[in-house]
Amino acid sequence: MVDVFKDFEYIIQQGKIKSMPSESKLLILGQMHYAMKRGDLTVSEIDALEKILGVGIGKYKKAIEFALFGETDEAA
Repeated sequence: MVDVFKDFEYIIQQGKIKSMPSESKLLILGQMHYAMKRGDLTVSEIDALEKILGVGIGKYKKAIEFALFGETDEAA
């Protein structure tokens, strides 16, 4: 069975070694949260991965709102 948490952890660690750009971090966050929606990761695993990554979904709140709704609360 695939260990999704370990896969993400490995990708993040490799990215940190090679100075992963901010855009890549945003893409990984999206993938992680989609994996949680599918049931492949738990909330506590997401929290742990965000800590390893060094950024959380809160940093990208505005970008995520635009991606999901086409606007933000600020624009309403």
